[in-house]
Amino acid sequence: MTDFEDLGDAEKVKFAEAELAATLTRLDDMIERLTGLRTEVDDPDGLVRFTLGDDGRLMSLFIDDAVRTRLTNLGLEKKLNDLLSAGNESMRLSRKQFWDGVGSERGAGGD
Repeated sequence: MTDFEDLGDAEKVKFAEAELAATLTRLDDMIERLTGLRTEVDDPDGLVRFTLGDDGRLMSLFIDDAVRTRLTNLGLEKKLNDLLSAGNESMRLSRKQFWDGVGSERGAGGD
């Protein structure tokens, strides 16, 4: 492989442009994968389920009608708080795995 310093000015420009394009493509892919992360949370009792986005933002929420007869307001609040806490922890782990994977991709690619 040719040493960068051995390249002429035009070849150095072409090399730098190709590297920049590849880096931007990789960055676009990383952003797309990161923003596509979702955490699905299902209540074991089947009363509540929701989806959290990559930043922990609530994307969807379903509360079964049976909640009215099976839980008090405080019971529902506790259930939601517990599930949201577990969901956010799961999302943090997903983001960590994502970033750990980015580091290993970078190392595997020889960058």
